[in-house]
Amino acid sequence: MPNLSSYGFIGLENIAADRVSGSNLAAVDAAIRMSVAEHNRQVNAILSEIVETTTEAQVSYLIPGGGTLQPLDDRGNPLPVNETGSYNVAFPIQMGGTAWGDDRISRALATVEEVDRQVLAAMRRDANWMKRHILGALLDNTSWPFKDRQQKSAPTITIQPLANGDSVTYLKADGTLATDNHYYAQAAAIADVSNPFPTLLAELREHAENDGPFVAYIPTALKSAVMGLSTFHDVADPNITMGSGQAQLTGRLDRGFGNEVLGYVDGVWVVEWTMLPATHGLVVARGASAKPLRMREYPSAALQGLF
Repeated sequence: MPNLSSYGFIGLENIAADRVSGSNLAAVDAAIRMSVAEHNRQVNAILSEIVETTTEAQVSYLIPGGGTLQPLDDRGNPLPVNETGSYNVAFPIQMGGTAWGDDRISRALATVEEVDRQVLAAMRRDANWMKRHILGALLDNTSWPFKDRQQKSAPTITIQPLANGDSVTYLKADGTLATDNHYYAQAAAIADVSNPFPTLLAELREHAENDGPFVAYIPTALKSAVMGLSTFHDVADPNITMGSGQAQLTGRLDRGFGNEVLGYVDGVWVVEWTMLPATHGLVVARGASAKPLRMREYPSAALQGLF
């Protein structure tokens, strides 16, 4: 039986070996549109963990006030405090595309199954493009200029990384304002004496807007070291019944944009993500009030997502 694998083509198995030209053209056109729409829906659902969409080129964030009250006696008046300070974050437009390799002969002879294969390949390339650009935005700790044709008065905008120890201050849970750095590195291999997870958890929890569950996405290369920590708890195997007297992980977590939920260590869920570089990982506060990234799109719906 011919193999149809993308969303809108399921149900067209009876014409999979037929030519697209002629009476099948309308059905194939509808299948392509349905496939792209479902692909965009699933991509947006997966990315919603760490990505918000926006049509704005840049946003100015006001720095919230910190500190405490001024001590007063029964006749005292506090000195007026004028809250100041802000920082700008800008967003680039990054586009990519792919094209079907055909000619007027192969196009006229194309079957429904062959078009389905091309559509599926295009969606896979889009998914890989999205993953790589998300990783680039998260792992690059330097600002960079972007020439934006939509900005007539100031055509070059500055793209900012996550908190990287620069002069921008952030409000902490204890009410103080301080600079911050959310890029963490250690020279020692992951082990019980050099366990990074308590530090990573504390780094996210120091901001009141961050809430759990806290999820670490790790590459396959770090899987053995992380799972070897004495405080690591494996996800229960549904095919195995554990004996009495053994600690069991009872919580559940979806894998998000990773490949497999591995377990739980020191307050952090661990998910394997095979696309990560061998020496890099990400730790995300899923319950945070804002996402770490914004993905800019054109204001026209026709230019958003894969089309």
